[in-house]
Order: sequence, then C-alpha cells, then structure tokens
Amino acid sequence: MLVLIALGFVAIVFLSLLGLIAVTVARRTQKENRLSLFFAFLMEKWRIVVGVFGTVIGVFAIFIAISIHNQPPGPCTAGLVPDSQEPALLVSAQDYFAQGDYDYERGACEAAIEDYTRAIQLNPRFAEAYNNRAYAHMVQHNYAAALPDLDKAIELRPDYINALMNRGDIYNYYYNINYDLAIADYDRILPLRPLPGSLCGHRLLALHHGWDLGVFVELFITKGFEAGCT
Repeated sequence: MLVLIALGFVAIVFLSLLGLIAVTVARRTQKENRLSLFFAFLMEKWRIVVGVFGTVIGVFAIFIAISIHNQPPGPCTAGLVPDSQEPALLVSAQDYFAQGDYDYERGACEAAIEDYTRAIQLNPRFAEAYNNRAYAHMVQHNYAAALPDLDKAIELRPDYINALMNRGDIYNYYYNINYDLAIADYDRILPLRPLPGSLCGHRLLALHHGWDLGVFVELFITKGFEAGCT
C-alpha cells in the first residue's frame, strides 16, 4: 500500500513538473507553436527533467526502505511481548478465548487458533472467538479458512463491525476478489458506530476496483479518503 501511494505521489509530482515546464514555455511567446516549444524544451533540458525525476524516486525509495526497516515485528513472530495476562485457569469458553488472545499477542498463532477452537467448542455461539480465529488465519494468509469463521461471526452478530471489516477486506484485497461483496460489507458498517478509521479508504478503493486515477482525484482534489464514505 505504501509503495503504491509513493509511486502515485511521484507520478503526480512528475506530471506537475511537466505542466510547470509547459506553462513556462508557453509564456515565452504567443507567436510560436506552444506544443513544438514544449517538446523542444524537453529535448534541450532532458537531463534536468530526468535528474529531477530520478531524485524524487530516489528520495521516496530511501523513505520506503527506512519505513520498512523500522516496522515492528509482525504477528505470528515468536518472542513478542503480550499486552494481556495469561489466564490462571482454563475452564470456560471465556478462559480459552483470553488464552487465545494471549497466545496471539506473544506470536503463537497456531496455539491461538487452537485456543479459539476450544472456546467455540464450549460455546458455539461465541462470535468473538470466530472472528479472532479468522483473524489469526488472515495474518497467516489462510483466507480460505478465515471466511467461514467470519460468515459465522456475522451470522451470530449481524452488526459485528470487526468481522464485517475483516470479511470486506478479504474480498477487497486478498482472496476471491469481489468488490461488490466488499462494498456490501462496508455499507453494513456505515450506519454503525464507532466507524473504523480505515473504513472510508478501504471502501473508496473497492468502489474504484483498486488504485486508479479516480482514487487520486478523490484524494488530492476533493474530499480525501472521506469520499469513500459519501
């Protein structure tokens, strides 16, 4: 995602630069053909144009490399420090759910999936356990296993924002891409509160079937990502 945004911004900067050059050339004289002057100027100053464009790309490449290098370890990375406390006893469905959260936070995704499964066995109507087990599958890119759990979580709780968002994102980005289904899930979230901060941006991309010129127009000319929720 970051790479796409950066490349899009670079493209906009480059096009803006060309536009500025074109305006400068056009102002030199109104008697000569402006288009011919523009291309003649580019041929004369191509080294400058290429140099500026290359510099912009280089700066963004460095920025992206630093950003990636500074990212914290992702989920399912052994040795993470959990925020929650490990349950003292494992008796109820809630105990196993809490254990699943603890194992997920410490990077043990497979153990977390087993914990959530045990919670579901003890309470088959535990919507949160289905959602969290689905998310543990998602971070391992096992979207085929995640979808049935999200379907069940939403069946049990039709207004379950996290499950609707997770399922919408799967259809929008990751597996069995279906933008209509993604938008349908995002639309079910719109009247609910609080809205996820990423909802408008994700819905905007689904409306445009991914990144295209229309997305950049919305972002930089109209309402930004908020356009996705209007």
